[in-house]
Amino acid sequence: MTVVEPAADQQQRLEALDTARSFIVQAPAGSGKTELLIQRFLALLARVDRPEAVVAITFTRKAAAEMRHRIVAALGSAAGPRPATPHEAHTWKLAREAVARNDRLDWRLAEHPARLRIQTIDSLCAMLVRRMPWVSRMGAAPRPVDDAGHLYARAARRTVSMLDADGAPPAVSGAVAELLAHLDNHFGRVERLLSIMLGSRDQWMRHVAHRGHRRALRESPALGGPTSEDDTATSGDAPAPRAPEALRAHLEASLEEVIESALERVRNGFPERFKEETVALARFAASNLRASNRASAIDACQEMTGFPGSDAESLPCWTGIAEMFLTGRGTRRQALNVNHGFPPTDDGRAAKERLARIDLDPETAESLHELRTLPPPRFDERQWDVLNALMLLLPVAVEQLRIVFQEEGCVDFTEIGIGARAALGPDEAPTDLARSLDDRIMHLLIDEFQDTSQSQYGLLTRLIRDWRPDDGRTLFLVGDPMQSIYGFREAEVGLFLQARKNGVGAVRPVPLALSVNFRSHPPVVDWVNRVLREAFPLSEDFLSGAVTYEPSEAFKADDSDSCVRFHPFLDRDQEAEAERVVEIITEARARRPEETIAVLVHARSHLAGIVSALRRHGVRFRAVEIDALGDRPVVRDLLALTRALLHPGDRVAWLALLRAPWCGLTLTDLEALAGGDVPSAVWDLLQDPARRERLSPDARSRIDRILPVLADAFALRARLPVRRLVEGVWSALGGQACLETRTEREDASAFLDLLDRVQDGLGIPDERAFADDVARLFAPSDIEAAGDVQLLTVHRAKGLEFDTVILPGLGRLPRSEDPRLLMWHEYARGGRPRLLLAPIRATGSEKDPLYAYLAHIETQKRENERTRLLYVAATRARKCLHLLGHAVPDPEKESLKTPGSRTLLARIWHAVEPEFMEALKDYEGKDPERDTATAKLRGVPLRRLVAGWTPDPPPEDIDFKPLYDPTDPDGDESGHPTFEWVTELQRRVGIVVHQMLQRMYAPDLLDFDDYRLRTALRLEGLAGEKLDEAVSRALAALANTVADERGRWILSRHPHDERELALTTVLDGRIQRYVVDRTFVFEGRRWIIDYKTSAHTGGDLEGFLNNEQQRYRSQLEGYAGVLQSLESGPVNLGLYFPMLQGWRTWTYPGNPH
Repeated sequence: MTVVEPAADQQQRLEALDTARSFIVQAPAGSGKTELLIQRFLALLARVDRPEAVVAITFTRKAAAEMRHRIVAALGSAAGPRPATPHEAHTWKLAREAVARNDRLDWRLAEHPARLRIQTIDSLCAMLVRRMPWVSRMGAAPRPVDDAGHLYARAARRTVSMLDADGAPPAVSGAVAELLAHLDNHFGRVERLLSIMLGSRDQWMRHVAHRGHRRALRESPALGGPTSEDDTATSGDAPAPRAPEALRAHLEASLEEVIESALERVRNGFPERFKEETVALARFAASNLRASNRASAIDACQEMTGFPGSDAESLPCWTGIAEMFLTGRGTRRQALNVNHGFPPTDDGRAAKERLARIDLDPETAESLHELRTLPPPRFDERQWDVLNALMLLLPVAVEQLRIVFQEEGCVDFTEIGIGARAALGPDEAPTDLARSLDDRIMHLLIDEFQDTSQSQYGLLTRLIRDWRPDDGRTLFLVGDPMQSIYGFREAEVGLFLQARKNGVGAVRPVPLALSVNFRSHPPVVDWVNRVLREAFPLSEDFLSGAVTYEPSEAFKADDSDSCVRFHPFLDRDQEAEAERVVEIITEARARRPEETIAVLVHARSHLAGIVSALRRHGVRFRAVEIDALGDRPVVRDLLALTRALLHPGDRVAWLALLRAPWCGLTLTDLEALAGGDVPSAVWDLLQDPARRERLSPDARSRIDRILPVLADAFALRARLPVRRLVEGVWSALGGQACLETRTEREDASAFLDLLDRVQDGLGIPDERAFADDVARLFAPSDIEAAGDVQLLTVHRAKGLEFDTVILPGLGRLPRSEDPRLLMWHEYARGGRPRLLLAPIRATGSEKDPLYAYLAHIETQKRENERTRLLYVAATRARKCLHLLGHAVPDPEKESLKTPGSRTLLARIWHAVEPEFMEALKDYEGKDPERDTATAKLRGVPLRRLVAGWTPDPPPEDIDFKPLYDPTDPDGDESGHPTFEWVTELQRRVGIVVHQMLQRMYAPDLLDFDDYRLRTALRLEGLAGEKLDEAVSRALAALANTVADERGRWILSRHPHDERELALTTVLDGRIQRYVVDRTFVFEGRRWIIDYKTSAHTGGDLEGFLNNEQQRYRSQLEGYAGVLQSLESGPVNLGLYFPMLQGWRTWTYPGNPH
């Protein structure tokens, strides 16, 4: 192929930098979207009076941090020489113009980088909420939580309990009863479904509250119902509330419009010359069916007098025509018989021949088949009763959730978004804050616009509602509909299509499209163009989220190592796929060790076998939130111990405790102890002499050792915090002695730290939430791994790129979607909003047509999104793309069955089937030896301590206080660093900056922003003006570190890399504990570095830094002494000052000569 030059889309890139116009830019994968955003931001900075007039919004903290980092770096490099490459030179030129503007207007961006308004949509919402009295009902500024599932569950439980609560409004109690009856009185299911709905309440709340329901809510303010109609406005963008009758009429009118639109499409596409014949044949079939008393959809055609119209009442006739022409799968019906109204008579045979001559094009046939999914145009009374109950009950659940938020002093990000929209007010009554922002924001840039939700879009339209063409304000929207993959977060790709076609509010951005791919080599680009073009829909559709494919052109020259390869499998064989992944990685690393490799999957669970295979073969890798700690033996054992101590009657937990390595009873002994369906608690059985006589001598010996520890634990249970109780008992039982690797120690620490976070005094307040928290515990990424092999889900990989990408499990099915209490769908017709609503079907009933129709739309959306997911995955590759998947043989046809429709392989099967079959020939007859996990497990002995194990005593000359001491349950130690010589504000800023630096690695994307810092500092107890000052200081410290070459060197990965390294030693007969901020080996020398967040505002900076070096010299040399006792080698010491980009270093005097 011909490799294109940047000029292929250079004109569009230059046009996008016109700061007087608004644009919406489609930027496919690898097209340099972020660079274009940065260039636009710099160009705007050079033309505004205040840097705050330019606002860039992204959807993730990572993206915001990367953009901030790159803009700060561009401004910093403006004083340097002109870069060689054209795009870098252009960025450099724009940065110089921005710096000149900064100097002329004295912005001091280097000292105040927080003036650069680059933030996430969540942090923007939080800022809006903080500036309004919305938080007053919380009593104090609420802290945001990432996961509010346990709070949703509590609110749902309280809502369902209103069935028989004293003082509950009769309408609410009746609604609970209606819903329970509809779902077979399954309280747990109703609670769970309500809980799920609360997580997406910003999407449906504006549709469900109407005047009749608000009156019912106001009957009982004590139960959390609002006291005025205004209080129920959750987002300020709700349509005017309707009475139930008016709402029903509106919903049914929307249903009619959907039906009539679909019928009109089929009617207009139906061949004119066949219409009369179709009517005659349909009536013929219907009359035969009625005569033979056979049920069929065709029966509705009996009374047709002409070709059916496109009115909703004609739907049954159209459904009958579809049944006559098409099979259930939508293919043309070949075998017509008496069941379809075509008897084996001369007339019947003649009618079949006439029908066969009617030629329908594929598009018409598909539209005709789709008609079968359409629901009736009217609600039946049972549907409406349940829908009415839901529209009363769901707002009640929302109010209960707000009460829970008040009790906990926290909110979720959805509530912050709701508050942000309320802070701006409705279009007819904008708030003072909205007017203030309207005056301050001149230029708005939004990244990843294809992932905007309806609620976020509503926020955007309010921010720019008073903007007018040619008033000097501009909107810059960048995204790629082909990469819209966040439907589970309510992202609506149709909003991008709508904005491109109709604009946003009064703003009509100019559409631009980039086409050059700077990332991938030609073989990858060509394969994606060829295969994905066929997988994407042929036309756009707002309703189903269908977007068309836009091809890319490769900028890079061809590379002999670049490739796209299929690795096929017959039938599902996860172990074989995992072994193949290991082979691909091994070969790639052998060929080019310095290159990066990523294994990307649709679902996290698809990596389990691959993780095991990589560990078996000794291949180190990095993975974030992939390896669930809840599946690790150490965590399972600690969880069992926790449950056993908190719930003496939990038989499963107690049996797991006795099976764990610190005790290690055999299955035979466990059966002897607790078998026979004995109802007694296991703790009681352990003390029953008759039961103990049944045990082996080894088991009795082991139980004798652990009983005193457990007896002490029960005595202390009411006096110790849960974490200390569990950790102390675990240690006394020998739990720590069972740990063999650093990974196991980290797993145990992660679980114990979780206990620390969730405990409330002497217990765990919400054990359901705790179980969910344990399920969400993941192994930390292996920070010592080089980073050349990474395991990620495709969603996490978005925005990243790798030399080699491996896509396993293409033939595997994703998790099925849970049903929702309420299905809804929004669309626009003639510029007016329209809505469809359907309640969940009754338990045990046949499917509800309306609910099924909306579920069908959701299915179409998910299938379209799966195609885009595969596009995102494939376009992460620079050089090589490997695809692994399986298909099932079809013995009847001597071929392969089409993969399941919900698999990624199904999306491209038509295009890759020949490729799959050809690759399969290369693997026929091969049966590589696999060292499977199953084989590894055979014959593995029970892992346990020796029967008479006792802990090693500490040396007599050490003053040692054990973690678990039944005689002294009071003492505790804090691990926080102390800053005795600084102000309280400086101390708290120092703590948070240390926390952030601990997590930051260069050159990876740096994960900090205004919102995250504000949250962390609020948790340290800061608020108001002090909080604002602290955020500014912390942001400056981190931005300075990132912009400083030495700061980036300190944050880079090095051999023997440690952060917050905990050290314990004996000094003067006492145990001393230290924490080293940063240590690593560089060029053969061990570096020990401490961060000091001291600020210095006066003169003589050098003198200040020298004094600080003397102040901390003995502390760092103490660290060095401990480390030198563990390893030999020279040590260098350093103090780094993030606030000042200051640095002091010296050689440890105790180094070997």
